[in-house]
Amino acid sequence: MKKIATLKESKMAILFLISLVSTACLIEEVEQPTQVEAGETFTTIVTVSNFQAEVTNAHHGAMAVMMPDDWTYTSGSYTTTDDVGSGEMLVDPDNGSVWLTGANAGAIDIDTFFTTPDNMQWVCLLSDTGSLTEAGVYHEVTLNFGVGSTNGTYPIGYVVTVNSGNMMDYINDDDADDTYAGVDTSFNHMVEVVGSTAGIGENKLPSKYQLSQNYPNPFNPETTIDFRIDADSHVNISIFDINGNFVQELVNEWTESGSHQVKFSGHSIPSGIYFYKMTSKGFTDIRKMTLIQ
Repeated sequence: MKKIATLKESKMAILFLISLVSTACLIEEVEQPTQVEAGETFTTIVTVSNFQAEVTNAHHGAMAVMMPDDWTYTSGSYTTTDDVGSGEMLVDPDNGSVWLTGANAGAIDIDTFFTTPDNMQWVCLLSDTGSLTEAGVYHEVTLNFGVGSTNGTYPIGYVVTVNSGNMMDYINDDDADDTYAGVDTSFNHMVEVVGSTAGIGENKLPSKYQLSQNYPNPFNPETTIDFRIDADSHVNISIFDINGNFVQELVNEWTESGSHQVKFSGHSIPSGIYFYKMTSKGFTDIRKMTLIQ
């Protein structure tokens, strides 16, 4: 069985991109709720099988998630049917740059390869360890996301691959095709967010940690970054270039609960793509921005 969960039509789109420890994989099943409360936790379980054994390279599982701007990835875990065992799914510090490549295309921009609406964001994840695996193994991945405050119905999609170079040369993006491939897809798994009270009342504390997309973006030379935290905690926000090199530290201090903003000026650095990363009390998120001088 493949590509289950035919749910409601929607006005918005979410794309979850998952990569597991296998060289030829297939999404067997997706289990997720059809409705979730704003501010609560959205949990999805994805079962993936692999056709080929991996006996040489101990690949990490990799996952990229496209979700609404006010959703956050909170935690994830995986289990397998062989001796690989279990572990955690963690934020990928390389933002998926290893497997988001093609032999001829080179580095691939995930935002353009898969159509990404303006109000969506990507987060890339990796399994905590790389492992060898036998053929015919099943992987069960459980993912938890903090739901934002925007009501609506969202179609969620999934893609599986391995964390290895040039994997985008082997994509099977036909959801009706059950053929094993280096990269497999499954889209249009719908979930409805209900119960939001956004805009009602004043001076409400935020319900979770969040790093928002900078604005304007692209920018020249200054842009604004909004973030929020639900408890007094230490916050660090730093800028990195497209190669992962540290550029500048914007925030590194104890911060009170609530909504905050910080400005970044790129007047002294060249045009290009940059990333800003926020860490606070176990929360980590990374966003991309473009400087045009």
